[in-house]
Amino acid sequence: MAEEQELLHCLLVPLVGRRLIVPRACVAEVIGLGRFRLREQEPEWLLGDVAWTDRVVPLVSFEAACGDAVPDIGGRSRALILRSLTGKLGRGGLALLCQGLPQLVRVSEEVLRLEEDAEQDEDSPVLCRVTVMNETPLVPDLEKLETRVADILEHEAG
Repeated sequence: MAEEQELLHCLLVPLVGRRLIVPRACVAEVIGLGRFRLREQEPEWLLGDVAWTDRVVPLVSFEAACGDAVPDIGGRSRALILRSLTGKLGRGGLALLCQGLPQLVRVSEEVLRLEEDAEQDEDSPVLCRVTVMNETPLVPDLEKLETRVADILEHEAG
């Protein structure tokens, strides 16, 4: 009997000009942006916050965190609610602005390849780029992003 291949359930998250791939276990929910509040302080990649269940979670533009322009928030825009990995944001977690609904994919070691030639800046919220099913999504450094948001919010509150 053939050994069962271990699969990782992930989401391909549509952004402007790129996609992210995140483990499904990190995602709490994908919601519409019915109740969100924009901030006016820097950095511009920390857009504001969004209401989710009984919580309010920080809303981040991954594109802007990578140095690109903040994308427009339109009718297809969604918030990808991520579970807290570090605990620094309390029980609320973090929300990433995405452009449409993420696609569920199952990946295995055989279909996932690390892109070796992609160098990342030390400050970048990107761990690496991978190739999976003819896509080359980015793997976000969610711990780094969460720590940055927590530090900003703590500084503003303090």
